[in-house]
Amino acid sequence: MGSLGLPEWMIWGIIAVVLLIAEMVTTVYVALGFALAAVAVAALVWLLPGLPVLVQALIWAMLGLVVWLGLSRWNTARRKGRRDINDFDSLDSLPKSDRRKTPPSDPTQD
Repeated sequence: MGSLGLPEWMIWGIIAVVLLIAEMVTTVYVALGFALAAVAVAALVWLLPGLPVLVQALIWAMLGLVVWLGLSRWNTARRKGRRDINDFDSLDSLPKSDRRKTPPSDPTQD
């Protein structure tokens, strides 16, 4: 039994659900890796009851870091070919003939 009177695997399940909710709020793949690791540790504790809490925490931390790094690299590779929405250039909305980067010189200011 865990500290709340619940089995340890259920505590890891609750941790996973809380992290998944946090991931839905942030949407930047920060908590998703650690939530997936918590699910894996919950399954491991269910299969191997009596695993020390320190070992459970170390497995969760290492697995969470590995999954988080993998998701970060996947997300970086996925976004590499896309333009960022903040890289908007108003000249792109003009016809090609009107897309001069330098404004025409004003003959009245010479």
